[in-house]
Amino acid sequence: MEPGIHAGNPPGVTLPNTEDVRAAIPRPPAIRAEGLAKTYAGVEVVRGIDLLVRPGEVFGILGPTGAGKSTTIAMLCALVRPTSGSLWVAGHDARTDPAGVRRSIGVVFQSPTLDDRLTVEENLRVHAALHGVARRRVRRRIASMLDLADLPDLRHELVRTLPGGVRRRLEITRSLLHHPEVLLVDEPTTGLGPRDRADVWRHLRRMHRESGTAVLVTTRRAAETDHCDRAAVLDRGRMRDLGTPVEVRSRLDDACAHLVPPPASPPSLHDVLPRHTGHGPRSQVRKSHT
Repeated sequence: MEPGIHAGNPPGVTLPNTEDVRAAIPRPPAIRAEGLAKTYAGVEVVRGIDLLVRPGEVFGILGPTGAGKSTTIAMLCALVRPTSGSLWVAGHDARTDPAGVRRSIGVVFQSPTLDDRLTVEENLRVHAALHGVARRRVRRRIASMLDLADLPDLRHELVRTLPGGVRRRLEITRSLLHHPEVLLVDEPTTGLGPRDRADVWRHLRRMHRESGTAVLVTTRRAAETDHCDRAAVLDRGRMRDLGTPVEVRSRLDDACAHLVPPPASPPSLHDVLPRHTGHGPRSQVRKSHT
């Protein structure tokens, strides 16, 4: 039978394929936040941010330590309730349907969450059970994900024996095991050397291509935004910039031009962001002479 022709159709009438109908249905944003804010003990940690992450894109949030990145991730995970503002993740309202948010996401926290007393496969099996992956599908799903991650030979190895970069790749693999609609990744390369950082990003982009999952990732390293489709700068709890990685980095480079860095050390985000965001300098600034 030809595609689109179904028994019982009126003569000469062709119905669209199911896949075509699904593709034509508008998908909600992966993440939408409006005026999102969080206050702890009278201190505003996140200050009314607006955010829109499109389905299937990789979105980077760049900011120094203390900018509010991890608190933002916690709200996106529906683990922390916003003080004010609105938040939807994969179409679920984080205030009224936090369980729906948690069902729709995968998370890689900044601190390691693997059980190092278990093997690679055992960690994945625990995750599958917690997220309700059907038992009949678990073995095949784990095998395919380990193959995709180039980790099949390590499935019976204890996690405690693995290098840091491999553990991070395993955490990313685990977070996608249950087919989430949105993946949240908090500073995935913290504590890793240059080679391991490159491997982690290569792995993250590869997993993204295969899954099509929308990814929001935070980082303190401006160069890492090059792996994203779009990026924003978060400073003191506020979104200060938004654009392509090239646009965001070029504006940061312009801010760097006003700084006097130490001879052997380029300026850090802690130096650049005050000039970039108008909050006043934290380091020596070159004064023009008239």
